[in-house]
Amino acid sequence: MQCSVPFWITRHGAAPGPTSHRPRRPHGARAASRTPAPHWLSRPRPICPRARPLCLAVSMVPPSLWFPLAMPRPALLLPPPLRRASSTAGPGRRLLLSTPIFYANGPPHIGHLYSALLADALHRHRGLRGAGPGRLSTGTDEHGLKIQQAAAAAGTSPPELCARISALFHQAFTQAAISFTDFIRTSEPRHCQAVCHFWAALQERGALYKGSYEGWYCTAEEGFLPESQLTERVDAQGNIHKVSMESGHEVHWTKEENYMFKLSAFQDPLQKWLRNNPRAISPEPFYQRVLCWLVEDLPDLSISRERSRLQWGIPVPSDSTQTIYVWVDALVNYLSVLGYPETHGEWWPAVHHVVGKDILKFHAVYWPALLMAAGLSPPERIFVHSHWTVRGQKMSKSLGNVIDPFACNERYTVDGFRYFLLRQGVPERDCDYYDEKVVKVLNSELADALGGLLNRSTAPGINPSNTYPCFSETCFPKVVDYRETEALGRAAAEDYELVVSVASLPLQVASYFEDFQIYKALECIALCVRQTNGFFQRHRPWKLDRKDPTEKMWLDTIIHVTLECLRVYGTLLQPVIPHIADKLLSRLAVEPEERKISSLTFLPRYNGKPCPFEGRQLGPDTGILFHRLEKSSQHQIENKKL
Repeated sequence: MQCSVPFWITRHGAAPGPTSHRPRRPHGARAASRTPAPHWLSRPRPICPRARPLCLAVSMVPPSLWFPLAMPRPALLLPPPLRRASSTAGPGRRLLLSTPIFYANGPPHIGHLYSALLADALHRHRGLRGAGPGRLSTGTDEHGLKIQQAAAAAGTSPPELCARISALFHQAFTQAAISFTDFIRTSEPRHCQAVCHFWAALQERGALYKGSYEGWYCTAEEGFLPESQLTERVDAQGNIHKVSMESGHEVHWTKEENYMFKLSAFQDPLQKWLRNNPRAISPEPFYQRVLCWLVEDLPDLSISRERSRLQWGIPVPSDSTQTIYVWVDALVNYLSVLGYPETHGEWWPAVHHVVGKDILKFHAVYWPALLMAAGLSPPERIFVHSHWTVRGQKMSKSLGNVIDPFACNERYTVDGFRYFLLRQGVPERDCDYYDEKVVKVLNSELADALGGLLNRSTAPGINPSNTYPCFSETCFPKVVDYRETEALGRAAAEDYELVVSVASLPLQVASYFEDFQIYKALECIALCVRQTNGFFQRHRPWKLDRKDPTEKMWLDTIIHVTLECLRVYGTLLQPVIPHIADKLLSRLAVEPEERKISSLTFLPRYNGKPCPFEGRQLGPDTGILFHRLEKSSQHQIENKKL
C-alpha cells in the first residue's frame, strides 16, 4: 500500500516546492487572516513497512495543535546527527530512568503509583546487576491553566496548592519505597532557568515563529481540539455546550496569537530516528502506533499561551505577553534534573522514560522533535504502559472510584501492593483492579507459595540445627541429559527440570526487565516457586529419619536445594518487593554484599563447586514472611479528600 505524504523539511536556502501539498489545518480551526501559507517541497513516500492497518484508525490530529495563519518562517537549522548512547547492556555506563512528572491538580492515585513502580523496579534491577551509575527522577508538573483555576476555586494561590499536592506525591512515593534520586518540581528556579535556556536554543536555531489562531480550546486537556473530536451536551438548565468526545470536558472558542514550533519540519528526522532505533519505543504496539502517526501530516505546534489568560507559568523570554506552553515546560524536566545546560552532557541521551499511553505522542513525537530542534539527541528508550481500571470502569472523580495508594498500602502492605501492580500490570493493555483479585494473588503467591515454602524448609522439625545443610552429589548426581539417563541417585526427572528452570531464571528475568515485561519476569519466578513446592512436597522430608545416615543425607539435600531456590527467588524479587526479599534473604543468612544479581549462582555443589552458604547458621526466625489477607467487605478503597 502506498500513499503520497508531504516532505516537510526546508533546508538552508532551498527553493520552495510545488503548491500541491500544504500543512493541513485541523478541523475546527479557521483563519484569522488570509495570509497565504508558504509552499512546501513534497515527494511521495510509502507507508512505514512495519505499520499495521489498525494503527491508521488512530486520530492523526493531536490536541494542542493549531494551524498557523500568519507565518513568517526564518531558516531552520537542521537537526544534528543523532548521538547514540552506548549499549543498554554495557557495564559501568550512566543511565537516567524517569517517570512522568505528575500534574499537581489532585492527589496521587494507583495509576501514578504504577508508573513510578515500573521505573523503580527497572532502576533497582539495574543497580543489582552492577550496570553502572544510575539515577531515577520523578516529580510534579505545577504550571498551567488547570492549576490556576483549581487554586482559585479552592480559595488558595497556585504556589500553595502545588506545594500541598506535590507533598502528597512525595509522601506516596516515599511510602511505596520508590528509590528516586531526584524529585523535581517545575516551580523550582533550576527548572525555570533550564526551560528559558531551552526556549532560547529553539529560537536561536530558527525553530519558532509567531502565528495567529482561533478554535476550540479545552482547559482540562491544556490544548486545542478539532471539530471531529467534539460533541454537544445539554446541561441541567437546557443549555448546549461543546465538549470533548473522549473526556467530556467542556471546550471554549478561543482566538489568540502564539509562538509556533516547526514540528512539520521534523517528520523525516523522526521517522529516520525510529527506523534506525527499533527498540526506541517499547512495547512493540506503541512503536507501531508512533510510526503510523508519523506517516500522516504533522501540523506545527502551538507552544505558548497569552499571558493575559495564563499567568501561572514561565514567561516567554523577551516577550512578557506570552507564557510557555505547559507541556514544553514539563518535558524539559528530564534535562533539568541533569543540570541542563551545564552538566546534562554527562548523562544525556542515556535516558529511559517510563510514560503512560495517554502521553505517548508528547514523549515520542513532540519531545524528540523539540530536542532535535535544540541541538540534542532524542532519549535512548521510551517505555509505555497502559492504564488501570476499577471493576472494568475508568477511574474518575465523578464515579467515586479513584483508588488511593495510601489506603492500598495500609490494606495490602507496601510490598504486597507493589507486587500486585507489577505482577498483574501488562503494559500493552489496560488492567483491572478490585479487592478480591488483589487478595487472591497475594495470598496465593506471597503468603502460601513463597512464604509457606520458607516456613516449611526452615521449620525446627525439618531443620532442627537451623543451618544451611550440606548437598550430596551421591543423592543428586549431575547428569548430562536427565531425559535419557536412568536415575543414579534419589532425584527424579522432575527434580532435574527444577534445577534447569531455576538455573536459567536470572537470565530470563533480566531479559524480561530489559524488554519492559516485568510481569512476565514475575510469572516465571512464580512458576519456579510452584515447582519448588512440588519438589518439597514430592519427597516429603518430614517423613525421613534423620537418625539414618543415608536418609539424613537425602533430607539435607532436599533442604539445601530448597534453600538455594529460595535464595535465588529472594535475590531476583528485590526490585519488586524489597522489604519481603530482605526478610527472606536475612532468614537465609545471605549478607548484603551477597545479594547482587551480577554475582548470583545457583546450586554450585551440583556443578562440583564449593557453596559459601553450606553449613552456615541461618538468620533469626523473623516470623511469617507475608500474612494472609482477609477478604474485605468493601468493594473499593475511596480516594482521600484533598
